[in-house]
Amino acid sequence: MPVTDPIRVILVDDHHLFSDGLNAMLSNYPVIEVVEQIFHSPDVLSKVHNLNPDVILLDFNMPRMNGMQVAERLLSGNSKYKILMLSMYNELRLIEEFRKIGVMGYLLKTATVKEVVEAIETISKGIPWYPADLVPKTGNNHSDDYFLKTFKLTGRELNIIRLIREGLSSQEISESLSISLFTVETHRKNISTKLNLKGRNELLRFAIENDL
Repeated sequence: MPVTDPIRVILVDDHHLFSDGLNAMLSNYPVIEVVEQIFHSPDVLSKVHNLNPDVILLDFNMPRMNGMQVAERLLSGNSKYKILMLSMYNELRLIEEFRKIGVMGYLLKTATVKEVVEAIETISKGIPWYPADLVPKTGNNHSDDYFLKTFKLTGRELNIIRLIREGLSSQEISESLSISLFTVETHRKNISTKLNLKGRNELLRFAIENDL
């Protein structure tokens, strides 16, 4: 039987621990070869163009340029790139946006390594990978509009709450949204006031309990 070349993969994630761990796990699968790990979003375009991988595993929450922005730039110049987006967000509207711009697959970061491998193998063949169980989670059946109107939150404040739930620090939120650290802290104070919360732990608890 002919020997099949491994699927050449680039990992893009600013968290070294996660990227190194995923790289180590994927090394157990001969069908996959990780040819590069990229930790800074501005480096993605040049390295992808030079290495021309079969599949790009791209983290959504990257500082400076998020995964959506990186994917748009990659696909606007060369739609052949096969991108598998990794994210903590299980939101239908976000997933639909990725579909629209040509992202081939979407996986939650809670996926198993076997699911990651299966997704890589699938989209390397040009077949989209969007698991059927990816559905929007709106805690207590409330939509974004419910939180915006009930608590008089702004869209930016709701976005910041979600980033806090994902574990981002104020500095990381500042970099992700391209706003100043002072602005982030001001938003956090305003959010806590509107929700009648005291302290950072209560804000995180609110986000978790309401499945934001």
